[in-house]
Amino acid sequence: MDLVEQIYGNGKLLVRAMDWPTLQRNGSNLEYNCTTWANEFDLLLNKKLSSASTTLIVPNVGVSTYKNIGFLMNADLVNCFHIGISDSGSSGNIENGDFFANASDFNNINELSNYIKENNSTAMNEINVVAMLDSVVGLFLNKCDKSQYLLSQVIVVQKMLNNMLGIDYPIYLYDSKNGRIEKIELTTELQEEIISSLKTKNIFYWPDDYSEPVFECLDNIKSKIL
Repeated sequence: MDLVEQIYGNGKLLVRAMDWPTLQRNGSNLEYNCTTWANEFDLLLNKKLSSASTTLIVPNVGVSTYKNIGFLMNADLVNCFHIGISDSGSSGNIENGDFFANASDFNNINELSNYIKENNSTAMNEINVVAMLDSVVGLFLNKCDKSQYLLSQVIVVQKMLNNMLGIDYPIYLYDSKNGRIEKIELTTELQEEIISSLKTKNIFYWPDDYSEPVFECLDNIKSKIL
């Protein structure tokens, strides 16, 4: 069984919702700015991602996610220090001592998972975590009318992360209507077709602790990893 599907089946799969890359103009060139993603993964890499809001999804229950794309995490490999059955309005950072949220509703992930399954609770829950890079198991997009466009954006992120970290994260399609998740099998031909449909093949990212920005072309990345 696929690792992500196994984690999902065990009621331990968290989603961290993210914005899609920003399309911006740099002089006469268009580029996808992935700096937000790069900063997030730089924090994960350096063990500094703290108080991040995530949502637990469980099989056969259509739990809503905050946004339509993001990454997947193994709950067993993070510190879940605050667990709410719904959006708990969290803010601040536990590391800085200014974290604030409504009171936790559960003591652990298993309690929340069981509650969701027993009550068919589809509301977006919120779990605040402290996490490291090894907890990330894949990328996701929601199944919707714009799934093809979302997939193109997640592929841009996938290639950027491969360029930045040397990790080729698998991509999964999540159906929030019925609580099912499936791996998207991306053949070379399909990736080339999707990359060719993008407005630009240029990728830009500049994490906070990088002295210089990174600029790559999907053609170059594609030639290295496909």
